[in-house]
Amino acid sequence: MKVVYFGSDVFLSCFEYFLKEHEILALYTYHNDEDYFTEYSITALAKERGIPVHYEAITPEEIKRYFRDLGCEMLFVAEYNRIIPIPEDLPEFRGINTHSSLLPQGRSYYPIEAAMERGLSRTGVTMHKLAPKLDKGDIIIQRGFDITPETDSVDIYLQCAKNASEMVKIIFGDIEKYWGEARPQAEKLPYWNRPERELMSLSHGMSRAEAAGIFRKYNAMTEAVIGGRRYFVTGLSAGLSPVYRDEIYLSPNRVLYRVSDGHLRLHILPVEVI
Repeated sequence: MKVVYFGSDVFLSCFEYFLKEHEILALYTYHNDEDYFTEYSITALAKERGIPVHYEAITPEEIKRYFRDLGCEMLFVAEYNRIIPIPEDLPEFRGINTHSSLLPQGRSYYPIEAAMERGLSRTGVTMHKLAPKLDKGDIIIQRGFDITPETDSVDIYLQCAKNASEMVKIIFGDIEKYWGEARPQAEKLPYWNRPERELMSLSHGMSRAEAAGIFRKYNAMTEAVIGGRRYFVTGLSAGLSPVYRDEIYLSPNRVLYRVSDGHLRLHILPVEVI
């Protein structure tokens, strides 16, 4: 099957499946500094295989060209930051989206972080038909798993990837069957918004445990104001000893950060665009 793939490193195993078993006509991806998983590996693999890589948004005209001129049979979306503009006059269009929640619960661009914010004990991954409205297409297949007190947001991403790599093989092993048996999402549940910045931000008045709890939920979306500038926190560990200043830079990307009962050892990245 000829496929146009949209996604990042989150579901890299799905991309590798299509490389092995099908033909990928193009990769559409994006970069976002607040994401723990970027596009580093997937773009390297695509370029190694001679697959065109696109950072720009796809247009309805380009989708038509893929289906009508280049033999595309499916758009496969797995962790992508734009809504796909489905052409109204393309009856042969088919597309599947991979979403990191048990739809219809968790319609969101931030389903994992929002699930952690809500303290859920269970989540999962859903593959559904692409639809004009975000995350509302007919459900093709779902798998759920538990969120334990030891689980952090990266663990959930990895669990989603593990399940998706198995689900995609099942679906495309008999695509006509699974496509025909997809079920509508009957419930009209609300979208989950991006967690408020205050919930994802560190402060000097919090404890080591409170800071670790924030980083557990939001990982690289965690923020801190250091030296009057806002940063993403890409790594966090803690120590008992106090520091004599609020922040001590060890390098441009490493800092000791005072908290109420010790210090944090932070890896940081400047927030350029949010």
